[in-house]
Amino acid sequence: MTESMRPTESRLPLDVLQRASLRGNEYAWPIEDIPKVIEAARQANLASIGGQLQFRLPDGGTCECYWIEVDTYKSVPASLPWQERINQTAAVALADFSRRLSKFDFVAEGRQSFAEHFNRLEAEGGDPTQTMCFVWYLDDGESSPDPAQS
Repeated sequence: MTESMRPTESRLPLDVLQRASLRGNEYAWPIEDIPKVIEAARQANLASIGGQLQFRLPDGGTCECYWIEVDTYKSVPASLPWQERINQTAAVALADFSRRLSKFDFVAEGRQSFAEHFNRLEAEGGDPTQTMCFVWYLDDGESSPDPAQS
């Protein structure tokens, strides 16, 4: 695989990348890791686009809380010079993510919207907090992924 064909996430440090789960073409991290992902992306010269809350169930199902999202494309102009865009998306992403954490009870949001899945998971001895993660998208300035189309 050539450098230009490698996934953008492969540019993250190995210790950060190893904490992610991959389903389809989406990487997601435990909630507590998102600030580290944002900073690692900034240091790797990648812009943070943002992402959404998900519960990745052991049976392969995914419950996505699309309304709990971070989207730096809404507030950081694409016209900024690349290094400024990287720094701006990191700052906006971290602030927006922190606001989501303080505004929402992530597990309660998942339970309210996906009660059937949560009930089944818990009946089988599972813990929704162990399936909770945040999908995070990055931009290398070349491939410009659009999470709305994934």
